[in-house]
Amino acid sequence: MKQLSVLVISGLFPTPARPAAGIFIERQTTYLQKHCRQVVVVPVRVFPPMQIWKNILKPDQFGKAATQWKHELDTTPPYREIISNTGTIVPVFYPRYTSPPRGISLGVRGYFAYPFLRTLLQRLQEQYKFDLIHAHYALPEGQIAMLAQKWMKIPLVVSIHGADLGYAVRANELNRIMIRKVFRFASAIMVNSTKTARGVFQYCNSPEKIKLVRLGANPPPSSFNVAPQAKVVNILTVGYLIEQKGHAFMLRAIQTLIQDGYKIRYTIVGDGPEEQKLRTMCSDFGIEDSVSFEGYKAHEDVWPYFAGCDIFALPCWNEAFGLVYIEALSMGKPVVGCLGEGGPDDLHSLGDCIELVKSHDVPSLAAALKRLIDDPQRRDTMGKTGMEIVRQYYSWEQTAANSMEIYLRVLE
Repeated sequence: MKQLSVLVISGLFPTPARPAAGIFIERQTTYLQKHCRQVVVVPVRVFPPMQIWKNILKPDQFGKAATQWKHELDTTPPYREIISNTGTIVPVFYPRYTSPPRGISLGVRGYFAYPFLRTLLQRLQEQYKFDLIHAHYALPEGQIAMLAQKWMKIPLVVSIHGADLGYAVRANELNRIMIRKVFRFASAIMVNSTKTARGVFQYCNSPEKIKLVRLGANPPPSSFNVAPQAKVVNILTVGYLIEQKGHAFMLRAIQTLIQDGYKIRYTIVGDGPEEQKLRTMCSDFGIEDSVSFEGYKAHEDVWPYFAGCDIFALPCWNEAFGLVYIEALSMGKPVVGCLGEGGPDDLHSLGDCIELVKSHDVPSLAAALKRLIDDPQRRDTMGKTGMEIVRQYYSWEQTAANSMEIYLRVLE
């Protein structure tokens, strides 16, 4: 029997400079390699993003951001190979394209990108004889896949991760029209949470296409060797340093806890444009000695931080899912997240593994942290419950098996 051959299109797939960005797509792809052959195309835009140009009147910030962007572009090769969990090779291609800024062009960016990619896609189709296209995100990846599908004559599966849909539909009517068009062409639409499913439902006239496929976490056994420090409560946040991740609210909550006499060590793993603002807040609040900024870490280097914490907290909003919640739970840690968000709500429905707090609400966040700090036995119980939930519902093996089942149904 011929092995199923799948073309994966994802602009968020990790690069050598940002190996943890889009790690959930890489994991799903590599674990699927056990079931079918995956070939990945990662469209790389070669025009500086709008967030860099916003600092054009601030030479230092503009220069730093532009230099970092140029470094990431220069260190992204045209082609590389990654090794799946089964030891097989996954080919990954990084073709370049250009287009106007995202706010202007997102609704049609796939049409700008496609001419740059078509020759590569034709060559890969001749070599690998794809049976199916899997696009991660509707815009622009779904558009690119939709255009290629017309001559490849194969089914299209689209994964919607949440934030992509939210940004697109908020932007303008053109984006909403294009999302509906991609959904019409798709044979199946994978979503990572019930909240994301509800969002897709508003733009898809065929609800039977919508399929829930949970993400996963598989911590390396060695990561469990790190023990939390005694006497000090270690609280951890892992995430890109942008406003919606809620770091500023965490710092205010940490200030409240310290003022109330709690001994806290708060660790932040990640980098981003909010870092200097957050450091200034620490200084202004007088808590800089209790807060550690660890910077960007490769995915495999984050596990010891999970192991060494007592509580994982990420009070973010408009979050696609929050893979880090699953990773913290897989290490037996209690978690704090925001009410009304896809990942936290789904986890809470499965068992008492997460404290849900109001978003943008320091008293709610501080109260939840106090409850967990004051009750070590509940933290332990929540951690065990979380590990069992991850084992049952959120392993990458199960993610791959569910994805493969959808592939086969589509091909039928």
